[in-house]
Amino acid sequence: MALTENLTVEYHQQDTGYYCGAACAQMVLNQIGAGLLSQDDLYDDNHCHNSMDEQADNWSSGPTGLAWTMVARKPDTFGNTFVIYSETAEENISRKIIWTIHHYQVAPIALVNGWDHWVVVTGYIATAAPTSAGDASYAIGAFFVSNPLPQTPPGVPPPHSSGDSCGFGGDRGIAFQFITYATWQSDYMTGVPRGNWAGKFLAVCDPEPTPKTPGKRATLKKLFDGEKIIEKESAAKHAMEGLKYYKLAKEKFLEEILKDVHPGDPKLVQRLDRLNDYYYIVPVLGKDDTLRSLASVDARFGNFREAVFAKEATKPLLFKPIPEEEIKYRLSKLKRIELKEEKRILTLHPEAMCIYPALVWKPCKQSMSPFLPFHLITIGNHQLYVRVDGEIFTALEPNGPGI
Repeated sequence: MALTENLTVEYHQQDTGYYCGAACAQMVLNQIGAGLLSQDDLYDDNHCHNSMDEQADNWSSGPTGLAWTMVARKPDTFGNTFVIYSETAEENISRKIIWTIHHYQVAPIALVNGWDHWVVVTGYIATAAPTSAGDASYAIGAFFVSNPLPQTPPGVPPPHSSGDSCGFGGDRGIAFQFITYATWQSDYMTGVPRGNWAGKFLAVCDPEPTPKTPGKRATLKKLFDGEKIIEKESAAKHAMEGLKYYKLAKEKFLEEILKDVHPGDPKLVQRLDRLNDYYYIVPVLGKDDTLRSLASVDARFGNFREAVFAKEATKPLLFKPIPEEEIKYRLSKLKRIELKEEKRILTLHPEAMCIYPALVWKPCKQSMSPFLPFHLITIGNHQLYVRVDGEIFTALEPNGPGI
């Protein structure tokens, strides 16, 4: 890929579990000069201006409401405007996002994971920059994203401010995420599943028309035949090769993060919502073995998928899967747990616990990030999910539109 373009967008996480649209609006409005507006106010604007169809589908921040807020709240010094685009082809909306970044120097807000979540797209990699809104001659390589999840932790109330702790990893969110285009297509920009926007791919962008003709595509070569799970050593190797292929260490905001790094111990994750779908999370460590990045590699075919990065080299990320004995100890200390779905109490005996050898994940209310998976514990015909940060759940629930 010949060209990388990134915008400077100050990262802030969402203040509640359903404020993703408000947090994205806050980030983009701040980028264009409006300052850091209250997420409470922005959410009220989003939610109160949802269309009747969006209200019927119980959107938190619906596309109509979010676009209304961006237009109503933009500062007088900003000479452009915002429009919600709904396309029947993923490629059209992805190219529209790139044009908005390149020509208008404004970060678009994209709807991902079906209709579950809004993210800010801060940059892209392509074979060339677009020459017009309708240009489809270049191949898309990847996107850079600011994902506002997870929500701010208890005891950390707003307001947000420049230089606050947002984006430093763990429960403070991750400021920098990189997604290859193949993963963007398969896992993120997947289209609205139902409701009045069913079958559409959505983003809030500049007002120029989208390209309507298919463009140049980069080919994805699978490195293995997929007949078995690749070895950890192969996963680590291809994670490092992926970082090198996309020249991520040459990005200014990643130069120090990716300086003199090496792979740690890869962890296998199984997708619960897809048959035969596995990936590795490969820790990328600095010379002092601090966690600088997490890279994702397809565990069957070896392809580099995506990565997240620390905000500063001196403030590493957190990723600590829990040893089996510690899981059993934590659960046995609880002694019992309420199964809310069944309105029953499950007694926890370590002798009766079966811990699945791989981590597991699917997009859900308990984790919208593939880098925040779960340990799966089976007790009889019941399952418990222990997220890698230690939170315990009895079920993984659907997220819901615009959350």
